[in-house]
Amino acid sequence: MHRDTVITIGRQYGSGARSIAKELARQLDIPYYDKELLAIAAEQSGLSREVLEHRDEKPSETFYFSSWNMPMYHPELPLGQQIFLAQFHAIREVASRGGCVIVGRCADYVLNDHPHLVRVFLHAPLEARVQTIMARLSIDENEARKRIRLIEKNRSSYYNYFTDRKWGATETYDMCLSTHQASTQGIIDVIRDYAELRCPADA
Repeated sequence: MHRDTVITIGRQYGSGARSIAKELARQLDIPYYDKELLAIAAEQSGLSREVLEHRDEKPSETFYFSSWNMPMYHPELPLGQQIFLAQFHAIREVASRGGCVIVGRCADYVLNDHPHLVRVFLHAPLEARVQTIMARLSIDENEARKRIRLIEKNRSSYYNYFTDRKWGATETYDMCLSTHQASTQGIIDVIRDYAELRCPADA
């Protein structure tokens, strides 16, 4: 696999994508970015980490973003737009350093022009995800379902709003994998094999 390969992971809430992405990065010996992007975006933009976390992957209020060359600092923009731009530049920055794994935050779109990009979407049946969230957060079934609906509504609205694509649509990604009844290592092996085919070391 090419040393500059960037693997972006889109995911349904409760699919186990975060642990898979983290282990994938560990095995490939490349950086892993998820919430870590918020710290980088905060440092670069001057926005507070708390504000970034509160508005993370949530829909904005007014459409504006359209330019890939827009500067980082736009204090006159609505806060949601400022946050997206801060994360946009953070994603571009970490990808310019070399290979890495990035979870969420429209990274597949932000890096659309990257020559060694692999876009993955991980999903699982709703009932399996409900059980996962119940166990993870020690909440009842109704609360787990509500949480899944809310978070996925926010993620899809955020993604669809800032890109010209549809969150979770198969044509948006290079590969879509179900994590249901599959081991973490099995999913990692499939992603690695595909990445090596798509981004060979000598490319």
